[in-house]
Amino acid sequence: MKNQLILCLLIAVSSHASAEDVMMMGSGFTNGPKLYAGASAGSTKQSDTCNEPFFSGQCNDQDFAWKAFGGARINPMLGAELSYYDLGDRSMEGTTGGSTAKLESSTTGTAIAGVGYVPLTSQIEAFGKAGAMAWDSKTSKTSGTNTSHFDESGTSILLGGGAQFQMNSNLHLRGEWEHISNIGADSAYETDADVYSLGMSYSTL
Repeated sequence: MKNQLILCLLIAVSSHASAEDVMMMGSGFTNGPKLYAGASAGSTKQSDTCNEPFFSGQCNDQDFAWKAFGGARINPMLGAELSYYDLGDRSMEGTTGGSTAKLESSTTGTAIAGVGYVPLTSQIEAFGKAGAMAWDSKTSKTSGTNTSHFDESGTSILLGGGAQFQMNSNLHLRGEWEHISNIGADSAYETDADVYSLGMSYSTL
């Protein structure tokens, strides 16, 4: 009987410790919100750029991209993030139906997203995000002998996910993928953008 009581006590203590480990895993929390800021760099691919029917020539749908971000974790599992993006340039040059066709476009944007976190180990956690980006695109377009320059702006859905590694109590290394839908007000040149980046974040609380 005594052995059974000791075994039950050990199981209870072990279960309690495991539950605490899961709650604290990768959180680095004390009490209250945890604020952080950081930057990431990588590449962006705007693949719909090269889907123009009857186009023949050179097309560049991938470029260097970077972002600066800051956020707050309300608790170990949930938070919110504000980011500024430079998605780089996209271009195409050639002919369409025998006429000269050329497009050059650059895009920046500001996004806000909710972020959910799932601990994987004591130092690694996965995260997913969903939100919206307000983007601005500057475009130069040539069709035949006519060239036009125009600015576009709009709001698109942003989705993403990734993982981060806790290097110490203040620093995290993160890698992530983000998808922005339908950038471009001109339906003939609308494109989705996929951003792949690696970065660091610093937390002071």
